[in-house]
Amino acid sequence: MENFLLKLETEFYFLTGIYLEGVIGLLLGLILFSSVLFLLKFEKRKDPIFSNIDVSNEIGDEKIAKINLSRSLLEMDQNEEAIRLLNEVLESSPTEEEKSLVQRLLSNAEI
Repeated sequence: MENFLLKLETEFYFLTGIYLEGVIGLLLGLILFSSVLFLLKFEKRKDPIFSNIDVSNEIGDEKIAKINLSRSLLEMDQNEEAIRLLNEVLESSPTEEEKSLVQRLLSNAEI
C-alpha cells in the first residue's frame, strides 16, 4: 500500500507540479480529479452542424445506384438479387443507356 501511495504521489507531482504527501495528498488529488471529471461532464454541448440535412439524395440517381449494386452482386455470384434489382430498374422507365446497361448485365447474370 505504501508503494502504491508513493507512486500516486510521484505521478501527481509530475502531472501538476504540486507535491502532496500521504493520505491527505491522495484525498486532495481525488477531489481535484473528481472536479475535473465533473466539469468535463457538464461542459456545454454543441448542436450538431448537420442537424436538418436531407440525405435521401446522397446516393445520386437511384437507378444508377441499383445498376452499380447489381454489378457488384454479380461479381460476388449473387445472381438472383442482382436480377431482381435489374428488373426493378427496367420497371422504373430507364433511359436508353440504362436499358442497354441492364440488358448487358442481365445477359451476364444468366450465363
